[in-house]
Amino acid sequence: MAKIYFAEDGDLDILKDKTISVLGYGNQGAAQAHNLRDSGVEVVVGNTRDASFEKAIADGFAAYNVAEAVKRSDIHLLLVPDEVMPQMFKQDVAPNLVPGQAIVIASGYNITYGFLKYPASVDVLMIAPRMIGTGVRSGYISGKGFPSLVSVHQNATGGAKALMLALSKGIGTLMGGAVESNCDEETLCDLFNEHFGYVYALRRAYEVLVEAGASPEAALLEFWASGEEMELARVHMTHGLFHQLNLHSQTSQYGQEVTGRLTAGEEIVERDRLRRIISNIKDGVFAKDWALEQLSAFPVWHRVRRDNMAHPLIAEEERLLRLLGVLERDSEP
Repeated sequence: MAKIYFAEDGDLDILKDKTISVLGYGNQGAAQAHNLRDSGVEVVVGNTRDASFEKAIADGFAAYNVAEAVKRSDIHLLLVPDEVMPQMFKQDVAPNLVPGQAIVIASGYNITYGFLKYPASVDVLMIAPRMIGTGVRSGYISGKGFPSLVSVHQNATGGAKALMLALSKGIGTLMGGAVESNCDEETLCDLFNEHFGYVYALRRAYEVLVEAGASPEAALLEFWASGEEMELARVHMTHGLFHQLNLHSQTSQYGQEVTGRLTAGEEIVERDRLRRIISNIKDGVFAKDWALEQLSAFPVWHRVRRDNMAHPLIAEEERLLRLLGVLERDSEP
């Protein structure tokens, strides 16, 4: 069973006289920077000179280019996208690292696939929130925190675990519980959650329901447009996957537990599909495909995105969400 760390396991005094660079001031970076500052930690921001850079200054942080931020700090939080990180690290971070310092990742991806070339003289830590940036910040403010997967990947100083727990406390995840993990496990779980087909399953269900005679409006409301799904997600967390069924009618419970089961043969087929996804993650097939896609300027992704945006669901969905007054985007991505 994985060990879970809580507030009493972290000591913020370890961070006294330390400066932390938050490299990347996006949603996650901004949230972690604010939380650390509110925990009494000295923080500088490293970012390209764009709107995020200006936002960091407006928020009261000292902001520099990435290389300068690294020079001015002792611990470095790498909070840029996975696809950007290796080049940034090679160009701006690695040349300015000092032995005994620490780098902190929020995703195991670049470690698992060997894309991050770090020296043996620094601690390598992972603090991977299972929460978007807004939740990282609101969890800290509320005092409830948020869960994370954490690990020490490289212990160059001998004190890496204590440092990881201190940072976890400063960021706020020890309030909610930090689960001991490793980079490979975090990568596997994170990618699998993104690959198993959630959005396509919902769209497929919408399609067949409309095909059976339901109006697009009724189908959209049933699956996600009503917001009921958000409340269901909450009770999944607070009650448990099957215990939350007791909050439904008996008709609903019977339908979900009995009618919704796959047959033995269907179960085998579905599990085999999911295992192929896991295999492609573990053996690096996905990472290679994604790297080639980036080098080729995203031809497959752009084609699939065009196809998805041309689906009839998109227009029906936008019309309904606008009529309901809940649409929060101005145009298609």
